Amino acid sequence: MTSLVVGFSFADLFDVNYITGKIVNNRNPTIVLGAPSDGQVVGNPATFTWTYFDPEDDPMEEYALLIDDNMRFSSPIAYYGLKGDSEKQYLPLEDGLYYWRVEIKNKFGTGVSEVRAFYLNNKEKLCGDGTKYYECSNKKPDYCRAGVLVKDCIKCGCESGGICGKGGDCNELKCSDGTRYGECSSSKPKLCLNTGVLKDTCSLCGCPNDLECDSTGSCEEKVVEQVIEQEEVIKNVPEKGFISILKRVAKIFKFLFTGQPL
Repeated sequence: MTSLVVGFSFADLFDVNYITGKIVNNRNPTIVLGAPSDGQVVGNPATFTWTYFDPEDDPMEEYALLIDDNMRFSSPIAYYGLKGDSEKQYLPLEDGLYYWRVEIKNKFGTGVSEVRAFYLNNKEKLCGDGTKYYECSNKKPDYCRAGVLVKDCIKCGCESGGICGKGGDCNELKCSDGTRYGECSSSKPKLCLNTGVLKDTCSLCGCPNDLECDSTGSCEEKVVEQVIEQEEVIKNVPEKGFISILKRVAKIFKFLFTGQPL
């Protein structure tokens, strides 16, 4: 990595398609700055981070981190790289207020970030995220131990929804299938209780389409009742009456010819 005390600018805004000879319009990339935050005190060496985004997903070809005591960057220190999202450098500067920004070039254009200020304190002992030695970071459970960020939830606690686990890291409150406490599992009708147990609770979590909820909270097969349509009942009544009449007529003929009682 090379440091240059010069200005830095990219000017390519278009790309020529060498097959068709046409100029291709393309949106410029954008850069979102990470650390240090605006007005943060940093030690030396200092770490600068950012996020690169391009609407057409064009890859980064070059970046420049610019640092100057003038927010117009008239004579900045520039650190260059072909790709990446961070730069850690020892700054050849005295204590004081400085400004930084990042410029990124891809094949089609250039993106320029916002400008941020930071205070350089060469005697300040800080971790990479700006946390002082032997203090907890704003990002739990990180702890700055002699310049190295380590996980220590016993000292620094956990974010909401997490519990301190082995090794100092935080574990999320989840059941064995990954469902958070108090939420329904993707496997109906399971509910993740606050004890970490999955329990059938179809009244809250529902049942698969082919099943229905029962009184125990489980799902069972749907009971299909046979319903005789009214039309079918009406249709069968005259037929039964006609058969009854034929039987009576048969008994009458039997009496006439044989003399046997009806």
